[in-house]
Amino acid sequence: MEPLEFCDICFQKGKPNLCETYKNTFTKINPLQFSQKSRLDKLLNRLEIRPRSVEKRWTLVVDSSKRKEFLDSLWGVNATVHTLEDHVKTITRLYKPEVRKLGGEKQVELSSPESWEVFDPKSRDWAPLKVETKKEKFFAKVNLGNVLKCSSFEGTTYFRTYLNDDTPMLAPMEKRAVYNIVSTIAEPIIATWKSDGEGQRGFIEYDQLPNIPDEIFNVLRRLATVDKRVSDTMIFENNDFELVKTVLGCIKIDLVKSSETITILSDKKSDTPIPLEEIQKERLQVMLDIVKEMGGKIETEKDSLTISGTRGLVKIIFVDNDKSAQDGNMVRISVSALEDPPRFIEILFMIKKRLGLLDLPLENVLSQHWPIISDNDLQYVIQTAISWWSNNQVLATKIIGDREKFDKVKEWNNKIKQGKIRSTLDTITLGKIIKQKESSIVLK
Repeated sequence: MEPLEFCDICFQKGKPNLCETYKNTFTKINPLQFSQKSRLDKLLNRLEIRPRSVEKRWTLVVDSSKRKEFLDSLWGVNATVHTLEDHVKTITRLYKPEVRKLGGEKQVELSSPESWEVFDPKSRDWAPLKVETKKEKFFAKVNLGNVLKCSSFEGTTYFRTYLNDDTPMLAPMEKRAVYNIVSTIAEPIIATWKSDGEGQRGFIEYDQLPNIPDEIFNVLRRLATVDKRVSDTMIFENNDFELVKTVLGCIKIDLVKSSETITILSDKKSDTPIPLEEIQKERLQVMLDIVKEMGGKIETEKDSLTISGTRGLVKIIFVDNDKSAQDGNMVRISVSALEDPPRFIEILFMIKKRLGLLDLPLENVLSQHWPIISDNDLQYVIQTAISWWSNNQVLATKIIGDREKFDKVKEWNNKIKQGKIRSTLDTITLGKIIKQKESSIVLK
């Protein structure tokens, strides 16, 4: 997901210095003057916040407890910032919570007998459309102003019904525009917010939010986190309830608090080491390979790794906790960090510095080793390769990797060209990288 994809309207009067791309994560999108940078550096030192590079962008990750102080202190720095609260105010002005009634039912001609669905405002879901054949033509009865979806082996296309000189017609539309229409004709529903019982987190299951517009889903995902222990669920900070309620209210979804609690994220056993055999093999292998490239020596046990270098050794265990921590020679690594490139880099940097290992360019090395297991992995690999193309074409082609990795990138690119999926990434540059990679494979 590209967090700034829907911020164009927010920046009509100019881009701020910093933008809150995800909750408590601030990215520099407009350069700071020297005096601003100096004051900001002093602020970050006082708050013990260390900037890092994410996809070659200067980024801050601020602890929730320090967020308000950080934002308040930016006034003294004279730096501008676009927070998620600011984004919500802008986005929600675009949506009106009243229901727009559909027109009367008319018979409309369809282009083919493929699998057709019509949007049902009451259920907020797609329903099968009955197609009739008359004299080798295809027809269906649809309410004027409603939207249709046609699925075939070539992909999915969308349409809206309208009148043209009293004749019912179908107008092709982009998916994004269709889902914006969906939010205006859908009837009100209720979604539930479940607590963790400790007053820290709130949970909303994806099936509570059917067919919402991309702009709305974007801001929800920027506010939320996900956790593999709670499938198909967005997890929010508990004090963001009113903000999330505002977002959903603009598309006629009333968010209410449920008495049901979720306790699966309890951290009581979070420091218990996870056996290495239970960790995703491809993720763990990335760490092992890079540590070896840096000159580290590794000894493995059932639930730990011992890594040694010129300055001593550290013992690493993996835990089911949100944060990694170091206590002397013992390092506890959150297993979720193995799926997050920026956090992974910080851990590798700590190991390198602590043990005196070789000073490798970790961002470059990690991007070459990163496996493609999930869609997030795919997006990271492609975006990183694209960002390096103009400066280092050899590295860009290495990032999209071995045959298995390259095939996944190529398959994704083909789906983009066929219109089966949409993306804001620079697919023109990606096409150049794929072509370069293919030529190198032929030469070999």
